[in-house]
Amino acid sequence: MGPMRSRFFPYRRLSLVVVLLGAALASSFAADPAPPKGFRAIFNGANLDGWYGWNPHASAKLTGEKLGENLKAQRAEFPQHWRVENGELVNAGTGPYATTEEEFGDFELLIEYKTVAGADSGIYLRGQPQVQIWDSNQVFDPKRPDRRPHLGSGGLFNNTPKTLGRDPIEKVDKPFGQWNTFRIKQIGARTWVTYNNRLVVDGAMFEPYFDKAQPFPRRGPIMLQTHGGEIRWRNIFIREIDEAEGKAFVAANPALPNPTHYDVAYGPHPKQVMHFWKAESDKLTPVLLFIHGGGWMAGGRLSGLSAMLPTLLKEGISVASVEYRFIPEATADGVIPPVKGPLHDAARALQYLRSKAGEWGIDKQRIGASGGSAGACTSLWLAFHDDLADPKSDDPVARESTRLAFAAVNGPQTTLDPAQMKEWTPNSRYGGHAFGFTGDPQKKLSQFDEFLAKRDTILPWIAEYSPYALVTKDDPPAYLSFSVPPGLGQEQKDPTHTSNFGVKLQEHCREVGVGSELVYPGAPEVTHATLLDYLLDKLKPGGN
Repeated sequence: MGPMRSRFFPYRRLSLVVVLLGAALASSFAADPAPPKGFRAIFNGANLDGWYGWNPHASAKLTGEKLGENLKAQRAEFPQHWRVENGELVNAGTGPYATTEEEFGDFELLIEYKTVAGADSGIYLRGQPQVQIWDSNQVFDPKRPDRRPHLGSGGLFNNTPKTLGRDPIEKVDKPFGQWNTFRIKQIGARTWVTYNNRLVVDGAMFEPYFDKAQPFPRRGPIMLQTHGGEIRWRNIFIREIDEAEGKAFVAANPALPNPTHYDVAYGPHPKQVMHFWKAESDKLTPVLLFIHGGGWMAGGRLSGLSAMLPTLLKEGISVASVEYRFIPEATADGVIPPVKGPLHDAARALQYLRSKAGEWGIDKQRIGASGGSAGACTSLWLAFHDDLADPKSDDPVARESTRLAFAAVNGPQTTLDPAQMKEWTPNSRYGGHAFGFTGDPQKKLSQFDEFLAKRDTILPWIAEYSPYALVTKDDPPAYLSFSVPPGLGQEQKDPTHTSNFGVKLQEHCREVGVGSELVYPGAPEVTHATLLDYLLDKLKPGGN
């Protein structure tokens, strides 16, 4: 064994050197975080410099010497609970919160984290709680209606319930073990939270927590909360915002009003809810029914609506924005095909809205639908489908009509027939999930390939749920907006939202005698340059 040991020793020694060198390089890299242009690091990736321990809840009611002793003890305890590992700031779920020595006014904060099941954390801004981090796999408990982890992380959890910003616009949490990214902009008392590249809080007022009679602090530290389980933080960068930039940004992004009626249930499922904003008027108001996109798999009620909402309300148009069951939730409920879930949820929401006409001051005859992507497809389905009202039903909501005055949509899928999709756009890949197709990764079969191969088995479903198949001459007009010109029969960069969908639906509408307006860059015969222009023309009191 001696000669063999000596023969292999150099390789073992070399391996050890490589491992140590790799560790040293990794440590060096982690200790030198590279902030984006304009930002600076407030965690150096190497040690706890610039941070101390403080749980403000533990000291909030203390004064004098007891307060001083408590704060001193929390500082001393801090390194027992927090450590730096591979350039990450790590805590096991115990001890005081990691708090910056530095205080900040208006800023933009970038930060990444990952955590474990059961953990509950958050980011305190100017020392106030908090941008919430949940274990979003928790099931909603109706006995605690204001605690809603199933809606995802990123909301301002300590704000008043049933106000915009308290819960995130949509759920975009990544699975445990993956890094999540926040971009948080704080200007004055208003907060914008972008979570995993999706805006989840849109300029909501951050309510002070410890003394609600006082205004939100002008300056304060960043604090990283911990309890319930391990959490890791990295790439913590900040950019301070000067007064001129802050004023300009706030002016360009006016605050959204809270709904007149928040999360009104139109059905028994937790997702069957709507927001309703009533326009000020002494007369019955027209209504825009907004249905958000996201492939019937994701998205939130303000996505695509926020920019239009203030103008619509100012012009006397009330707005209802609908949440609905996504495909997995409809599948779990036994809905067949799954797309029937979100489509019929939207129909039920429309009927519920009409049932509230007297109470909410709604003009039943002037309700139009709008949305983007899958929400656009749903809007067109409602516009073209026969009335789902059941005049003999014992349920007064079910007796209401599902007919619309129009549908004005952005980037719609106008057909759910895979053969049409493939003919119009050869690289089509969308829609199979609507009918329960998942593909087979082992056979390298995509869900669209399975959708197309089994098309003949679902022809009745296509006839019932594809907007194109439902068009008849008594249907209301449609406004179809796309961002890129068409290329029929050609592969498209974004085949799911190609204006090929619009070209073919407009052709069909013209054949049948249904009004339509198709808009894309360079499109002919455009009367309304934007979707908002069309909405105002159709719904504004005194309009068409």
